[in-house]
Amino acid sequence: MSDVERLMSLAEMADYLKITEERLRDLAESGGVPAIKDESQWRFMRSVVDDWLIGYMKKLPKDDLHRLVASHGGAVSLRSLLRSELVTLSVRPGTKEQVLRQLVAPLTSGGLLTAAEEARLVERLIDREEMVSTAIFAGAAIPHPRNPEEPLVKRPIVALGVCPRGTEFDSLDMESTYVFFLVCAGNEMLHLKLIAEIALQLRKPRLVERLRAAPGPAQALAELFE
Repeated sequence: MSDVERLMSLAEMADYLKITEERLRDLAESGGVPAIKDESQWRFMRSVVDDWLIGYMKKLPKDDLHRLVASHGGAVSLRSLLRSELVTLSVRPGTKEQVLRQLVAPLTSGGLLTAAEEARLVERLIDREEMVSTAIFAGAAIPHPRNPEEPLVKRPIVALGVCPRGTEFDSLDMESTYVFFLVCAGNEMLHLKLIAEIALQLRKPRLVERLRAAPGPAQALAELFE
């Protein structure tokens, strides 16, 4: 069994999520976080919790999001990874596969992926979307491989794609999706940090609309990191 499928104890999952064991126990008992009870012990599957966590970050208090970002520290951040050459402001509407291929294409043209690696990454992204859509936030999605530790890229990468017209992406609110943050972290802790950083950005007023209107990559990044 891969690590992403391994059952984790209450203490392990609390450390992974950077919350107290008491708070995690309360979430498990109330059904707020997916868990199973083995005799008297709570157990958690990381891949299932990861899926839950993205949606939960929509309503997680800002202080908790900032704490999650700070707890994983380091120089690697959303700002350091998201460069202008990885910003695509003209994503065309289409199927999920067509959209994902447009998001990944700059990685290959920029020499970050080979053609074979591009095909493998797109396949993993589609596999993840078939489980449950990553279009969790209003007008935005965060596509990523199911297992962030799978070596699909040579180094951590975040790419931004904007579809000005909007496209169907199985959003939970049944609305169109316009903004896509492609995340390939390479390790679980950085994965959580980046998702939390993106969740904080998506709380900025009218961010999706401002990104749709950005005339170029530099302006889009300015909207994100102003």
